[in-house]
Amino acid sequence: MVEKENKSLSSVYQEKFQPDYYIRRYYSGLDAGNEFCLHNLHQFFKQAESNKNTEGAAKKVLEVGSGPVPIYIISASQWTDWIVCSDFLEQNRHKFNEWLSTGRKADETWLPYARYVAHLESENADQESAFLVLERARRSIRSILPCDVLQSDPLLGKADTLFDVIISVFCLECAASSAEEYRITITNVARLLQPSGHLIMMGGLEGEYYFICDRKIPRIKLTREMIDSALEDAGCRIVTWEELPRSLRPPDLPIDYKAMFFCVAKKKITDVSL
Repeated sequence: MVEKENKSLSSVYQEKFQPDYYIRRYYSGLDAGNEFCLHNLHQFFKQAESNKNTEGAAKKVLEVGSGPVPIYIISASQWTDWIVCSDFLEQNRHKFNEWLSTGRKADETWLPYARYVAHLESENADQESAFLVLERARRSIRSILPCDVLQSDPLLGKADTLFDVIISVFCLECAASSAEEYRITITNVARLLQPSGHLIMMGGLEGEYYFICDRKIPRIKLTREMIDSALEDAGCRIVTWEELPRSLRPPDLPIDYKAMFFCVAKKKITDVSL
């Protein structure tokens, strides 16, 4: 039954998801929810940058479920120039590649978000700074890969490396049809992490749907306890947890969650001698 439900959900995304509509509807302007995500990502990578000199080799970042949206890897690109983006949908990968190859002409939509990050990095940031952080992000992206978080190897054999940081924004709870399937997606994604690597997730708590055009898209009703349990089963533990009430986001957004969450989980080191 779950397999049938997920096949149906996958078909809905493949047939109904329209990147241009998604961007217009959910990224029409910077709001408190975007700032919440971008600020917390900046704080994480700022701390990571301060530790980098003592940790040695260049670091690798993966974004799972990038969609058509390039803004959530901006702060990561200050920390590393080795970023892989990924998405289940071909139309999203095409849209992302379009942004990647077009250059500044494609940046207008994302400038408010880039300007916000640029100001976090430097209080003297201006419009040109926004362009520059987007250009830095472009230079850092090594590839945009297909992914399916329901597979034991979400990158489908397209990557032969483990990652130091994995970012996923409003993805895993939308890909799963049940709590058990959500647990599986966490385990699958965590397999791509280095020991002591970090999984950063952002999403909605206790929401059951969002809209793409006129189609109501289901999502599982996440709780903090579900996330904590799934991460523990995947060999990770939460080290950072933040929430933002839904009431602080624009009321006309067609989403029903009670709060946004920002979570950083660290993968445990397994004693291979056991």
